[in-house]
Amino acid sequence: MSGQNNNTKILLITTMISSYPGANTVGQARLQYSPGTYIIRVPDPVVFPESFYMRCFEKGIDGIIIMSSGSDCPYEGAYRRLSERVGRVYNRMKESGIDPSCLKLTTICTVCKAAFLKEINEMQANVIKARSTQKESAA
Repeated sequence: MSGQNNNTKILLITTMISSYPGANTVGQARLQYSPGTYIIRVPDPVVFPESFYMRCFEKGIDGIIIMSSGSDCPYEGAYRRLSERVGRVYNRMKESGIDPSCLKLTTICTVCKAAFLKEINEMQANVIKARSTQKESAA
């Protein structure tokens, strides 16, 4: 992993029933990802309001991956509400000058080791690209 990736801070919001067990599977397989990756385990990501995501960016998180259960969510209407909320967060990010590619809503299952790692690596690439674009426009 390059030194440039080592200073990215990526927040993973995982669900207790699907994506967190997937993260656990990655750990049990001793697969590695950036040490700047932080995991929050919740019943469902719909619990976080729009302001939560914006505060995360303000406090130094570079990228956020929301690993939802998708249509398999046991809470009726939660995924629809979450996806609508994320759409509004994208708009707020654009208004605040934050690259929307630094937030992703995805579905990860309990055994999706490759997909789990792929999402983290893609987010690192998005963050690095957003940083370089920001530096170019500031120059």
